[in-house]
Amino acid sequence: MRILPTIRHRYATRTLLLATAGMLAVFAPASGHPGAPPAPPPQETQAPKFRLEKLTDRSYCLYGQGGNVGFLVTDTGIVVVDDEYEEVAQGIVDQIRSVSDRPIRYLVNTHYHGDHTGGNPVFIKFAEIIAHETVRPRLLDYPETVRRTFPDRKKLLETEIAGLKDLDDPYRVSLEKDLDLVDFFIKTAEALKLNPAVPPGLTYEGELRLWLGDEEVDIFHVAPGHTDGDSIVYFPKEKVLHMGDLFFNGMYPFIDSLAGGSARGFVTNIDRVLKRIPADTKVIPGHGATTDVATLRRFRAFMSDLIAQVQKAAETGMSKIDAVRTIKMDQYPEIQPRFRTLGNNVATVYDELRPGH
Repeated sequence: MRILPTIRHRYATRTLLLATAGMLAVFAPASGHPGAPPAPPPQETQAPKFRLEKLTDRSYCLYGQGGNVGFLVTDTGIVVVDDEYEEVAQGIVDQIRSVSDRPIRYLVNTHYHGDHTGGNPVFIKFAEIIAHETVRPRLLDYPETVRRTFPDRKKLLETEIAGLKDLDDPYRVSLEKDLDLVDFFIKTAEALKLNPAVPPGLTYEGELRLWLGDEEVDIFHVAPGHTDGDSIVYFPKEKVLHMGDLFFNGMYPFIDSLAGGSARGFVTNIDRVLKRIPADTKVIPGHGATTDVATLRRFRAFMSDLIAQVQKAAETGMSKIDAVRTIKMDQYPEIQPRFRTLGNNVATVYDELRPGH
């Protein structure tokens, strides 16, 4: 592995506050417990709730109000992976400080969504923020695209939903989830007019390796999956892997196709990871409980089987709407609807396999 020559080192202008363009605010585990019912970010007057899990002598997972936070404590400083929301970011720092008083030197954003980057305004005060090169423009430029185009998208969804009278129709349910998503996007994009995002100051294209004393931190991007700018973070000495939202443990994944995501990319990323890590690696998902390589393989099988079923349906001439209503994945009972449903996944995969159908 090598540091690629295309690394761009740019220090971001510090801004006042952050209300990021993330889409997963309602997807956070309640009370810091993975897999719990969704809960909104806490109000500033409420004390954030966390659960800290020690994975090895030096590595930890922190469950809070957004995407799972991972961190590695070394003799020369601390590396943090993702930082949830600004409202709880100081609480994240305090949790890390309860383990070690060494300096927090680096923060890795695994992608641009606000439940993984919202704490950037706090961490930029003392840490270098690292992300794939597409994350910076996503944080800085994408909100304007949302403000310009999403109101029309919302009206189309509302019209289609109004024409579907069966409240239990899987296709209608999936559209309602999409409407919630679009509405949240619009609101956060509006908030960003006053509170600009804090982007990464260090970006990379393919792979980056950090050394903190004798501890190695590998940060790499394989292919578009959850978004077009996903980073995977691996601590080889500890045998701990943070997958970001390329892995949703126990729930249907979010494939952000509007930000370049790809269902097939999930499989590509996981296959690359499985070739790279030992079988006894501990795995931190973007959402859900920490787990093992076998569970990651199981999630990969789900994604592969989902793609195959949608492909088969499309090849027989089945429409997207009928595919959403027909396809079942009962062989994976452990994967449950939270922020997204199976119908959302089927529809997204169908659009990917049959663009412009």
